Amino acid sequence: MSPMGTLIQGAVTPPGPAALGLVPGQVVAERYRVEKWLGVGGTSTVYQALDLKKGQRVALKVLAVPHADEAMVTRFRQEVEHARALEHVNILHVFDVGWDGERHYLTVELLEGRDLRQLLLEGRPTLASALRWLTHATVALEHAHAHGVLHRDVKPGNLFITRTGVLKLMDFGLAKSTHVVGATAQGATLGTPEYMAPEQVMGTGVSPATDLYALGVVAYELFTGQLPFRHAQPVPLMFLHVQEAPAPLRKLRPDLPESFEQLVLRLIQKRPEDRFPSATGLRAALAELWPQALKQTG
Repeated sequence: MSPMGTLIQGAVTPPGPAALGLVPGQVVAERYRVEKWLGVGGTSTVYQALDLKKGQRVALKVLAVPHADEAMVTRFRQEVEHARALEHVNILHVFDVGWDGERHYLTVELLEGRDLRQLLLEGRPTLASALRWLTHATVALEHAHAHGVLHRDVKPGNLFITRTGVLKLMDFGLAKSTHVVGATAQGATLGTPEYMAPEQVMGTGVSPATDLYALGVVAYELFTGQLPFRHAQPVPLMFLHVQEAPAPLRKLRPDLPESFEQLVLRLIQKRPEDRFPSATGLRAALAELWPQALKQTG
């Protein structure tokens, strides 16, 4: 899980002072005063901090120095470069990135709410809630794709729902520009196995359809409460996306309208050309589902 998904106060019990790395009151880059610990991931830690220059609270993400190899630093900075170019209400706003002589850091808007992964643990949402979140995510991808950026790691942990109900697409650390060569190592497969498109698994090239496939897996999970493919090991799991057909959604949830099932199954077609042609097309298709969603919710 990306630590950017832990921007919820009190979500996790903080570690002891020795494990924090930074302590309340400590100032990073002569600008960001740490207030408290928010969360930790495999390569970075997130704190709530006060921007002394602007007088606003931010989330301060600090890359763990022992893990900061060149590739990780590149992706860390890439997260900022891509997100800065994508200012949008449904995309997490990134403010700053830097090195203060001791640590790599970046700052983003401080969110209050929960990521979709946490919400799914509480049970299946209503059709209206699921449709609203999918629409917000689609609009975010539409904006990113229009600016030549592919996310490549769309998953519930990177979809944050604020207390006001707005979805924010986060963590562009694996993003790839469609205009320049990205930071992917030769032969490397980047992404999250549960949500990876067949072409991403096979390394045959990514496109906007790759992000739409991942969103389709999220939609499958939202509507059924299950992933389309499951396996204890990541490599066999990835090849299930390539080789196996998912169970029909209505087999898992008989009350799901057929139009919802058809939309999701189109999103997770094996061949990119068989999916929606763009996020714009998907947004239009989602809009047509609202009457049924409201009827069933009501």
